[in-house]
Amino acid sequence: MINSCIIKEPKSKKDIDAYYFFRWKILRKPFGQLLGSEKDDYEKKSFHLMMVNKSNDILAIGRIHIVNNESNPLAAQIRYMAVKNKCERLGFGTMILKSLEKYAIDNNIKIIFLNSRESAIKFYKKNGYQIINKAHTLYGTIKHWSMQKKIKD
Repeated sequence: MINSCIIKEPKSKKDIDAYYFFRWKILRKPFGQLLGSEKDDYEKKSFHLMMVNKSNDILAIGRIHIVNNESNPLAAQIRYMAVKNKCERLGFGTMILKSLEKYAIDNNIKIIFLNSRESAIKFYKKNGYQIINKAHTLYGTIKHWSMQKKIKD
């Protein structure tokens, strides 16, 4: 199955709409959040990826944006990683993550940080991320942990 999938940027209106709907359906809808809650102020400044099958069905997504601040001038943040429920543990999330990391490396980023849900900590640790500290709790129930990975010296 993985051999028949591709990772691409959502560029057409149809792909962009499907990308955001997938993000909402997986990450926001289960918590009663409205359509539109899956977007933030960094969308236009971000690099978005989606993995699709031959039928163009989305199987996994992720996003990275470069952070321009004095404390981390060469940093980027990964957000909104999601894998279709039936496709978990098939390597799709890792493929999206590695592709986002390649984008960071190509853009001279030295460190990537993210806020992981507790349920995804093991996944990020397996991919070289380290816990920094406890972060926020989303919607009063979803605990997050700040994690980071140094990708360049």
